[in-house]
Amino acid sequence: MQTVSVAQAKAHLSALLDAVQAGEEIIITRRGQAVARLQAEQPAKPDFSVFRQLRGAWKEGMRIDRDALHERD
Repeated sequence: MQTVSVAQAKAHLSALLDAVQAGEEIIITRRGQAVARLQAEQPAKPDFSVFRQLRGAWKEGMRIDRDALHERD
């Protein structure tokens, strides 16, 4: 884990983001106190719950419309 000051983070933001993208975690400090943490964003897991709820509906002849898939009222 790398620690940098706010001034260093401002001056080298692109390089810090490259390091984060490579898997490194970075702590940003102000006057020696940690104030922020840079870490890679975790990819969102797809939500298939709507498909699970409607599974088999087309086999039973039920009509599935776009609003039902997108949970619109």
